[in-house]
Amino acid sequence: MLVPESQIRALIRLLADEDDRIVQTISGKLISIGPPAVPLLQEAELEQPAMADRIAAILEEIHWNRIERELVDLAALSDHEMSLETGAFLIARYAYPSLDVAHYRNQLDLMAQEVRARIGCRSSGEETVNALNRYIFTEQGFRGNTKNYYEPDNSYLNRVMDRRIGIPISLSVVYLLIGQRLGLPLLGIGMPGHFLVKYESKRYSVFIDCFNGGALLTEKNCARFLTEAGYGFDEQYLKPSSVRAILARMVKNLCSIYAKMDEPVKTERLTRFMELLGNPPREEGL
Repeated sequence: MLVPESQIRALIRLLADEDDRIVQTISGKLISIGPPAVPLLQEAELEQPAMADRIAAILEEIHWNRIERELVDLAALSDHEMSLETGAFLIARYAYPSLDVAHYRNQLDLMAQEVRARIGCRSSGEETVNALNRYIFTEQGFRGNTKNYYEPDNSYLNRVMDRRIGIPISLSVVYLLIGQRLGLPLLGIGMPGHFLVKYESKRYSVFIDCFNGGALLTEKNCARFLTEAGYGFDEQYLKPSSVRAILARMVKNLCSIYAKMDEPVKTERLTRFMELLGNPPREEGL
């Protein structure tokens, strides 16, 4: 049932009450109203600084409830139906409620168009990978954030695209999303401790390290990395990751980061993300 604007405004005024029990009750009612209350809450947040903290908490709860409902719908899909792009932007929208997803989708569309113009229709797999790497890592300047590796923004797709820096999995997601638009045979490879992309066709197969400027790796290179990192080598480590596993790994990284930052609310909510996504095969993070 649609709640009248006058009633919402009346409830917002009651947030100024000094009785915490009343404030808690009113907050619950506004949260239950949900998105229709958001514009009026945002207006009050600016006009009544004394209530700003209380209003911000309500807006955060309304936003989280909406994100959680969307995640429930996404998680209900099969791995084949689940969209990496939708999931990655849903994670980003948790931290950036007003995110203009269409703007970033258009950016990815444009990048794919520019790569397509460079590749042509008769390029070999090797030529295609080299052209895509030159575009993403040289022309566009995407690179690994070696200075602030554990910064949360390294995991949010919009910020990775804005700043052109990220961690292995987020840079790989950008690579995969551009590749999807080009119809390329790309796969996400969730090795322990490091995430790669694999180009795999009948004539050409190679691993791509997006954190290190698109360095091209063989299976032997990957095995050496895993062994030297102390994981040992198992062929299972080079198996493709499902969309569900990629999204869960992105969220797991954020959970670890926010736990270290002593952000219990964010840690708890992102843990809920992982619970809703289910339990994909275990992968080490980042």
